[in-house]
Amino acid sequence: MSKYDYVIRDLPIYKAALLDDWDSVSQIFEQDPELMTKQITYLWETPLIIAVGTNRSHYFVRKLVDRIVAVGASDKLFLTSYAGNNPLHYAAKVGNTIDAKLLVEQNPDMTRVPNPDGNWPLKLAAWHGNKETLRYLLTVTRDLLPGEDGTSMYTGVDGGDLITLTIRAGFYDVALDIIKMHPNIVLEFDKDNQTALQVLATKPEIFPSGNRLGFLGSFIYSFAYGIPELIEECLLTYPGLIWYDVGDSSLFLEAIKHRQERVYNLVFQMSAHKVFVATRIDEEKKDNALHIAAKLAPAHRLNVVSGAALQMQRELQWFQEVENFIEPSCKEAKNYNGRTPRMIFTDAHKESLLEGQQWMKDTASSCTVVAALIVTMAFAAAFKVPGGNQDDGKPLVLDQTTFMLFIVSDSVALFSSSTSVLMFLGILTSRYAESDFLYALPKRMKIGLLSLFLSLVATMIAFSATIALVLRDKVTWIAAPLVIATSIPVCLYGLLQFPLLLHLFYSTYGPSLFRKQNNRRIY
Repeated sequence: MSKYDYVIRDLPIYKAALLDDWDSVSQIFEQDPELMTKQITYLWETPLIIAVGTNRSHYFVRKLVDRIVAVGASDKLFLTSYAGNNPLHYAAKVGNTIDAKLLVEQNPDMTRVPNPDGNWPLKLAAWHGNKETLRYLLTVTRDLLPGEDGTSMYTGVDGGDLITLTIRAGFYDVALDIIKMHPNIVLEFDKDNQTALQVLATKPEIFPSGNRLGFLGSFIYSFAYGIPELIEECLLTYPGLIWYDVGDSSLFLEAIKHRQERVYNLVFQMSAHKVFVATRIDEEKKDNALHIAAKLAPAHRLNVVSGAALQMQRELQWFQEVENFIEPSCKEAKNYNGRTPRMIFTDAHKESLLEGQQWMKDTASSCTVVAALIVTMAFAAAFKVPGGNQDDGKPLVLDQTTFMLFIVSDSVALFSSSTSVLMFLGILTSRYAESDFLYALPKRMKIGLLSLFLSLVATMIAFSATIALVLRDKVTWIAAPLVIATSIPVCLYGLLQFPLLLHLFYSTYGPSLFRKQNNRRIY
């Protein structure tokens, strides 16, 4: 009989293990106990491995383990598959904590048996992101000291892998427990030559806010990824770190390069020593802080703000801040290529300038058309009074409050739409210099959009007042829905344009990006 025939013959056992159907195979195992520990699949999987791997056939697993132990075949509980994984390895991979407990009760030492790839059950649970199983295995995995068998899963690459995999999985509370039990594990390098601190430094999302580089390298990483909490704690513990360089990277030069304003803001917590930070340069290219600020920001940081014009504004804000921070002599300093910061900024932002110009023109052109239409309608409405006029030229509805509402709203619509047209014309005729993107153009766009919104609201109010005057009490069931419908354009404008308005307000007149974050003195 070929191996495939055996697979077909043992198919009922395979299905029973998958479906947690112990009753259907109980008699089979009584007749032939060896089938309980037989490798019944092409991948040499036993019924126990199959059932454990489902993470739901818990009744089947418990009954099978009890039966295997009862017939004296405990030594075959942990037979491995073709890949060398035993049932506990499978439980760790799939997060089967229930069956893992059952297996560990039978043989606690199996927690220290690695698979052919050198992965312990503990590491497999962390690797596959099974927090509950990982936490359980930590409580039952006995670490033999070097000298008993010469190995320890909490030291060397194994220890480094365990702690970095736990952090990468997002199990920070479990990682803290591991570190408390084995403090030196934070110094171990994993198979990728990274320590726990280096991996932690690449995860800015967990804070409120590739080479073997060691502690200082991790520190540089945190500047690049923008993790001020981590950096601040490191500097408070080791103040001298602020002066260390790794390769050609200086701490605050990295913060400027990667546009990490919250990290850069740590200079405001420094004493007068911050003047020395401002004088640091990239030794290889002779770039000072302003040279680096003049270069285009990384794409992922540039896209933090929406719209090419606002991106250009953010770049100008960075350049201006660093320019005010560094020494006057550095502003016109030339780097290794003989280029000043301003020359670098102009060249690096040519494309951004053109994109910002096009974005401003397209937006202003579209809005100008709408504003001009409102101007035309509001102007014409002022000379065609609803309800008609008396023989002396006075409006028939002059004494009605609704008529006064019409007059006021129509006037507001005319004046605000005219203002909007003028602002958008100012944008279209701008010279589009670099400095215009800092305040002038965003301010015009803000005023233009706001006045356009005001004119739209006033126009809808004037329309509603006109409907009320014309129809009066005759057909209120028609007038009411028409008046309510006038709010639809206003709401649509708000949904579509208010996010842009908020960005314009915040980036131009909101709190400065660069400010002191707390009163803790760093150096």
